[in-house]
Amino acid sequence: MNNRDIISLKKDILLNLSKRQLKDAFDLLIKLSVHLQDWKISGTLSELETNYKYMLHYMFEGVADPERETVYRNLLRSLYELTDDATEELLNIESSNIFYEKYRANAPKNNSLAEYQFQLKDTLDSLSLADLIEDIEEKKNRKRELSVKRERIGSDIFNSIFVSPRANDTDMNDYLSFIDNLDLSVREKCLFLSALSMSLFHRFDAKKVQVLMHAATSDNMQLRARSIVGLVIVMQMYDIRWSLYPELQNQLDILSENLDFRKAILRTIIQLIRSRETEQISKKIREEILPEMMKINNLAGRKLNMEELMGDTDFSEKNPEWQKELEESGLGKKLQEYSNLQMEGADVFHSTFSGLKSFPFFSEMGNWFLPFDPSYSEFVSFFPEDNSNNLLKTAILDSGHMCNSDKYSFCLSLLQISPAQREMMMGKMGAESEEIKQLQKEAQAMNPTIDDEVISNQYIQDLYRFFKLYPYRNGFFDIFKLSLNFYDKKSIAPLISDIDSMKKIALYCFDKNNFKEALDIFNRLVEIDNQSDNIWQKIGYCKQMLNDQPGALDAYLQADLLKPNNSWIIKRIAQLYRTLKKPELSLDYYKKAAKLSPDNISTELNIGHCYLELGDYEQALNSYFKVELLDSKGIKAQRPIAWTAFLLKKYDVSQRYYAQILTGKPTIHDYLNAGHVELCMGNKSEAIAYYKKAVYTDNDFELFTLLFDADKDSLIDHGVDKNIFPFLFDQIKYGMI
Repeated sequence: MNNRDIISLKKDILLNLSKRQLKDAFDLLIKLSVHLQDWKISGTLSELETNYKYMLHYMFEGVADPERETVYRNLLRSLYELTDDATEELLNIESSNIFYEKYRANAPKNNSLAEYQFQLKDTLDSLSLADLIEDIEEKKNRKRELSVKRERIGSDIFNSIFVSPRANDTDMNDYLSFIDNLDLSVREKCLFLSALSMSLFHRFDAKKVQVLMHAATSDNMQLRARSIVGLVIVMQMYDIRWSLYPELQNQLDILSENLDFRKAILRTIIQLIRSRETEQISKKIREEILPEMMKINNLAGRKLNMEELMGDTDFSEKNPEWQKELEESGLGKKLQEYSNLQMEGADVFHSTFSGLKSFPFFSEMGNWFLPFDPSYSEFVSFFPEDNSNNLLKTAILDSGHMCNSDKYSFCLSLLQISPAQREMMMGKMGAESEEIKQLQKEAQAMNPTIDDEVISNQYIQDLYRFFKLYPYRNGFFDIFKLSLNFYDKKSIAPLISDIDSMKKIALYCFDKNNFKEALDIFNRLVEIDNQSDNIWQKIGYCKQMLNDQPGALDAYLQADLLKPNNSWIIKRIAQLYRTLKKPELSLDYYKKAAKLSPDNISTELNIGHCYLELGDYEQALNSYFKVELLDSKGIKAQRPIAWTAFLLKKYDVSQRYYAQILTGKPTIHDYLNAGHVELCMGNKSEAIAYYKKAVYTDNDFELFTLLFDADKDSLIDHGVDKNIFPFLFDQIKYGMI
């Protein structure tokens, strides 16, 4: 059985378990166990199936059993775990997946977490003692040597926890001891929690989840943020298993009594939703903002090159032409949008740093999750202990916009340039760091939880970079492809089901155009309060964006009942009636809209369209003439007037308007319709000339023929002899040779 067969079989077993089709699950597990040749697993499987058969027998014999639900839950739990264990045992042998390669590489080490904890404590103590060394060069070398040792231990801890088997009680106590040990640094604890989360993303483990929940109560915001992010993702992934572990739900219930914990869950969910727009933001920066910035930069360069010709001109005054070009290019608006995204916490640097992940530093998996630390061994020359560059260090450390991974990329990149260039860049950044600190201080005063928000957001960005940029990322399930249906998750939903949280998530999804997810929450909100016109409006809009036009119409009509005479709602209803081919109802609502907003060009134009669709050409023409009077440019109604006049056989009017249209930017339809007018007036030569131009417009005779055929009945109604059509087509073709 190859790797693909094993994974496929596991998926089938898990699917049967999720559907509670245990007989089929047992059959597939037996098939799997045959390849294992492990008598313990085979024996356990046989015992579980026997117990299940007894349970079914007693159930259908009508025997009362108050413990049946518990027995069934434990049975399911055992089958899930047995499925994980059996497939892991097979894949551990020969799978080329990065997880199993690391498992095989880590197996010979066989070090316990307690041993790593001792090594780490000893190294940290030695680092503290190294400060007492008087010789500067000796102290520098000693601290670098110890830093490298510390980093190796951190990597070993990460890899050991990442590939660790299902935790037992002893493991769990060791994990809790590691987190609670005050003598250990936060850096390694953060690595530990990330490794624990990555292990859980690979395979569910109730005891490891309990450790995450314990860390969620930590006084340290770094540990708290990492554990909560990991917990939310784990609950997303394994919601179907959650109810099988009452101990997890009990611990979660206790946590949920803490308002700060619930706020952190809500914050994490919004940040995970926000992460889905990262690629879109990167594309916008790459394709829109950067090219425009290059254009502006080139313009400025051209202007500044005139310095020698302009003598003593004050060059502190910017050329007004630059500002004008900036406004005309639309770059100013795009940069403001970029700034707003940055302030909101959006991942605006993903595209900037995605190309800087090829340093050897990133070949070590754990380093993708390492909190930024200026004492990292590579940065000894970058952040010396003589207090120089302290402002730069502060600027990088305190930057809320760069995640940890990007901070490492930035510093490693600076190490590649010459010391002179580096000093110049450091000076500029250092000069601005005090201003950065002041801005952060003001932001902290406005939002006391901003540090938690920043740390949580940075960690999610670190995760995003790993799952999108790590060279072996294809060996992992991409957690950023999980659906955003948090309210369908029985484990998560109770934590965010208060009205305020539901509105925040719904509005955030709505604002980010995640209409499917937003609609799901708005539907839940309207079940609680069906008298909110605002919610009905948003339900209507979501459905409209999801192409559910009848559903959108129903929602808008409900909103109109609750809030009559709202121009926006009335226009939406009118638009949908028209889309649904009900022009008479659409006309009624457009007339209502016209009363609320008189002389609105768009409304009057749509009134004309409704009359046109109803066949009332005179009224349609009057409406279009009104639009022409209202429109200062006088072009919006030109085509409708020209076509409607043609339908009314007012050929002179139609001819005059098509003549105006053809001086602008005519389409194939304009030339075609102008040809129809001439044909109906008996001007065959002029008609042929326009038809030829129609063909040349798109260089597509088939399209021309298709459009012409659609108008044949109208032409016949206008007195054109249908027998002329074949000759007309031939004349056009000869004219094209």
